[in-house]
Amino acid sequence: MLLAAVVRLEALEEGYIEGGTGRDVHGLWFHQWKAVAPAWAERLHGGSGVKPFTLSPLLGLPRPRKGKQKVSPVDAAWFRVSTLQGELSRRLQEDWLPRLPDEISLAGLRWRVVGYTTSAEEHPWAGQGDAQVLADTCLLDRSPPESLRLQFLTPTTFHGSGGHLPFPLPDALVRSWLRRWQALGPVRLPDSLPELARERLLISSYRLVTVPAREGRRMTIGCVGRMTLRGVRLRPGERAAFHLLAAYAFYAGSGHRTTQGLGMTRLS
Repeated sequence: MLLAAVVRLEALEEGYIEGGTGRDVHGLWFHQWKAVAPAWAERLHGGSGVKPFTLSPLLGLPRPRKGKQKVSPVDAAWFRVSTLQGELSRRLQEDWLPRLPDEISLAGLRWRVVGYTTSAEEHPWAGQGDAQVLADTCLLDRSPPESLRLQFLTPTTFHGSGGHLPFPLPDALVRSWLRRWQALGPVRLPDSLPELARERLLISSYRLVTVPAREGRRMTIGCVGRMTLRGVRLRPGERAAFHLLAAYAFYAGSGHRTTQGLGMTRLS
């Protein structure tokens, strides 16, 4: 099962948030696992392979001014956790979410946990799905879409030869999605899809801006906004594979550091 849960918060005190908050949510994620299922905390923290989860930063607050976000009591915010593995999704629903404390600390401030949802009807970034059903629906579609309209909600960036590339080139996008799908998905897709995307998946429009994600002394530049990709001279099966990966990105994210708040992606 694929699962995206949105946790709603309310500020309990006034203060300022400086820099990004993805690492704060990352810390809360593991702190909560240590409290409800220590073995899962160790399992998720260890290893160097593809992680079966993504995390967002704190969202819904006023835009930062001069690198700071002012927070006042009762200000509303939210963050999202998504899981890409059936057993982890089940434990998230049964253990992690129901046992969240009434009050948490994030980014140096106290917050009240108002509630949470996994329903797309209640929040556009929440939802549930099944990877096999998603694969069957997309790959068996006889007329898959020729264009993919994508939204990047949090800074999205990719590894480049000289550092980070804050622009979602088609082959970089597909490579990041495919890496996660091949590791965690139920069926294997052709490894040649990134090369095919570079040749035949074209950018037809975009409205993107670069934004910094600051965390202490570390700063990463990413992009947010919208982009449309259009397939040229693609066979239906190839279009279907790209559609599957783009839909999967809702749960898996795009690019670098998706477990620390970057790369939240949605197929419109």
